[in-house]
Amino acid sequence: MSQLNVTYDLIIYMRLFVGLPIPARLAQALARHARASNLANAHWTPPENIHLTLAFLGEVAEDRLPAVLHELDELGAEPLQIRLTRLDTFPRAGVLFVDVEPAPTLLQLQAQVAARMARCGFALEARPYHPHITLARLRQPGKLNGKHRTLPPALQRSFAVDEVNLYRSHTTPGGPHYEVLAQNRL
Repeated sequence: MSQLNVTYDLIIYMRLFVGLPIPARLAQALARHARASNLANAHWTPPENIHLTLAFLGEVAEDRLPAVLHELDELGAEPLQIRLTRLDTFPRAGVLFVDVEPAPTLLQLQAQVAARMARCGFALEARPYHPHITLARLRQPGKLNGKHRTLPPALQRSFAVDEVNLYRSHTTPGGPHYEVLAQNRL
């Protein structure tokens, strides 16, 4: 009787995205302000998870990670300023967010990241990039009235960004937790 030798290659997948970090104090202030909007049935983003997404990669096999890291290492961008404008919602998607001014330097960085990720085999987003910082996911569609859309003067500000991060999303019973896998200085 012959013996069958079978080997199994275990492929590990990671949920990844590329984004910009938000200063911790600002993230905490944004989270506090968002909660004051009193939107019902909101799942609030913890301050430590608040970021600005440049490209969502989705479930990625671990063996693709070196190519992603190489492309991010080759970014040729300068530090930039991010300016927050107002609170808003994507009612159909059920998202409460802080709108970010679509400055040319931010749009150029996002386009460069998207093009580099496309070289790694990731599909480019079909819709135009709308820079925003997600503060909550809403279980029911919600809209903000005029007074809740306005950011208080302390939050109507710009801040400097000098790094692009590759994040890994871990699903936990308490919600997602984001881990920085790589930081790339601009």
